[in-house]
Amino acid sequence: MTISRSAWPLHNTEMTPLRFFLASAALAVAAFAMPAAAQEGAPFIERFQTLDETRWVVADGWSNGDATANDWRRSQIQHRPGGAEITLARTAGGERRFSSSELQSRDYYDGGYFEVRMRAPRGSGLVTGFFTYVRPGNETTWEEIDIEILGRDTRSIQFTYFHRGEHHVTTVPLPFDAAKGFHTYGFEWTPSAIRWYVDGRLLHEETGANGPLPRRPQRLYLHLWNSETLTSWLGPILPWEGPWRLAVSCVAHAQHYEGRALCAEEEG
Repeated sequence: MTISRSAWPLHNTEMTPLRFFLASAALAVAAFAMPAAAQEGAPFIERFQTLDETRWVVADGWSNGDATANDWRRSQIQHRPGGAEITLARTAGGERRFSSSELQSRDYYDGGYFEVRMRAPRGSGLVTGFFTYVRPGNETTWEEIDIEILGRDTRSIQFTYFHRGEHHVTTVPLPFDAAKGFHTYGFEWTPSAIRWYVDGRLLHEETGANGPLPRRPQRLYLHLWNSETLTSWLGPILPWEGPWRLAVSCVAHAQHYEGRALCAEEEG
């Protein structure tokens, strides 16, 4: 969906991000059920010199249901100089026409600052997502905080949160094209507010005035996916433009936002 810049800030219930697509987590929950007393994950800075499987689970061998055109395969994430790369491409075999990859943290987090430095792909029908999520039971247990970049409009970004299955979406214009270079995206989650940052600049804040904020401990996710059914939101897939690649140089977590990018350190 192309977003008018004049519409910021925008709360739009028709532009529901696909966490009903995160039937993903419905499947993930079976394998990684939330412990009764989830503990705060430790702070980290991950630069993907290797894939640390004590920290990450790589989704492999399943899909998120009919809303997605891709399945998840371990083969679709690769180490590259300077980080990791997720490739979404047409593939033979499997239950979907396309395959991509998703990283899921092993730890749960009940707050803190989460950051990614990445270059998102451009392409109709695509979504790049960096988010926390949990749904241990029915829809009223669904909580989530999102950063999403739609491939059809890489000059804007969507910030979303869910509490008890109710969602709130804000679309904000970016001062750059997210497909043309690496940028740092982050959000701080506290009991009283969620604040979203891009390259260290605060772009949006929620304090609960538009609905209660998430409270449940959640896992951290990073992925790239596409859809053949959510065309009013994402646009149609144009297969001849693929494959599409999400380049990631860093993912980080800290207990608090300290006014600086964690992922910008040691780069150069």
